[in-house]
Amino acid sequence: MAKNAKNDKLILAAALVAGAVALFAKSAGAKTMNTGNVQTATVGNRVYSVTKLGQGNYIVSLVSTGGVLEVSPVNYAFSQTGQLGAIGDPQKLAQLKTDMQSFNVNFAT
Repeated sequence: MAKNAKNDKLILAAALVAGAVALFAKSAGAKTMNTGNVQTATVGNRVYSVTKLGQGNYIVSLVSTGGVLEVSPVNYAFSQTGQLGAIGDPQKLAQLKTDMQSFNVNFAT
């Protein structure tokens, strides 16, 4: 138990230091950057997860349809030059590719 208490204190101390650094940076005029690499997109009753993998590569996953979570994966990976891979039901993949034209995501920092 003593070891866990020591780890808890170290984690708390690290969190406090991180918070202090963040406050100092903000007060010094640092700009916050959108560094998130996962965003959601909704088209009709379908919810998608869009993940930026880096170097211009992305993966889009169908999360739910009509409020019902997908049990079988429907994923489409692509780069700026073309498709990298696709997994899932062909009809759902076709719908995903059509829906991508309506996505409102922005990975710009």
